[in-house]
Amino acid sequence: MFLCLTFAEKKLILKKNSMNSQQTTDNRQQTSTISRRRDMTSIQKMNTMGFDVVAKHFYEINSLIELDELIKKNIFDDDKFLILGGGSNILFSDEYFDGTIIHSNLKGKTIFDSQQSTDNGQQSSFTTVRCMSGEVWKDFVDFTIKNNLYGLENLVDIPGSVGASPVQNIGAYGVEVKDCIDRVHTIDLSNGSRVTFNNEDCHFAYRDSIFKREENKKYFIVSVDFKLKTKGELKLEYGNIKDYLLKKNIESPTLSELANAIKDIRAEKLPEVGVVGSVGSFFQNPIVEFNLFQRLKETYPDMPSYPNDKGVKIPAGWLIDKAGWKGHKENHVGVWDKQALVLVHYGGGTPKEILDLMKKIQDSVFEKFGIEIKPEVNII
Repeated sequence: MFLCLTFAEKKLILKKNSMNSQQTTDNRQQTSTISRRRDMTSIQKMNTMGFDVVAKHFYEINSLIELDELIKKNIFDDDKFLILGGGSNILFSDEYFDGTIIHSNLKGKTIFDSQQSTDNGQQSSFTTVRCMSGEVWKDFVDFTIKNNLYGLENLVDIPGSVGASPVQNIGAYGVEVKDCIDRVHTIDLSNGSRVTFNNEDCHFAYRDSIFKREENKKYFIVSVDFKLKTKGELKLEYGNIKDYLLKKNIESPTLSELANAIKDIRAEKLPEVGVVGSVGSFFQNPIVEFNLFQRLKETYPDMPSYPNDKGVKIPAGWLIDKAGWKGHKENHVGVWDKQALVLVHYGGGTPKEILDLMKKIQDSVFEKFGIEIKPEVNII
């Protein structure tokens, strides 16, 4: 019945519902409380772009019992639904989501006993850590560092939830989360069955996985098993990590020193989450054929590049900067003045504004370089 209402009327309903709503505070996994449906709910604080999007229906999952009850009631059979984590890589295309939002609030971390494995012909010791999907990603990475576990330190301070990390195959500073994921434990929302995916099953690729396929969006991620080394070599080669450490007179950084360095580097060039709306890297770094790269390199000798088995990766931020968009602002949105790869929402804007800006930037980069840049953010 809400489809015939104006957006202002929907907002009025939202205000009344928010006054009457009562949020569950017991986050223990084995609680028997049945998740309450909240209607016409604002999810502005659940998308880091900060757009005031209203969801038709909203469920927060605090236990597997709650989720099983919803599946038994066939909640997910007919309605359009979206599993939402921290909302750090989501861009809603409209101010109204005509469907059901399912948000994981499953909490908990378990460290298993260390084991031995062979890695590149050498024996190494590793520990498996199981983390529930509702945990905050940056808090989880801090947890692994405090426990002297190696592998995720370059991914520190990335916003979002643990459950979203395998979906996007998040990455930063030369590391992708796929390199540390052992298994992903899920529930099929169509029938309630438990399905576990090993690393190969996930079909990880650059900012991609099997969970991004439309037919696999029915899988609710319950927890993720991470295989982390108890001793490991730190990866310092990417970006300006080494230069930053040398300025601090750190030649052989510890695990925590590297993590703190990356935190500082990120803080210098990225907007603060919750203060300025963004999703971090808005565009994927394009991979171009070698012939095109050679032609561009003749014209732009300073163009950074990273060859791989599929071609040559060129930083999208560099392309956008060279096309003249860095620091650009229009209406309530713009391009971050310290990192051209980041599109920002200054508040009071609409999803249409950021989508219009995205299209202008894509057209401009293609006209100047002949390269198509695609959004990394998931547009809903």
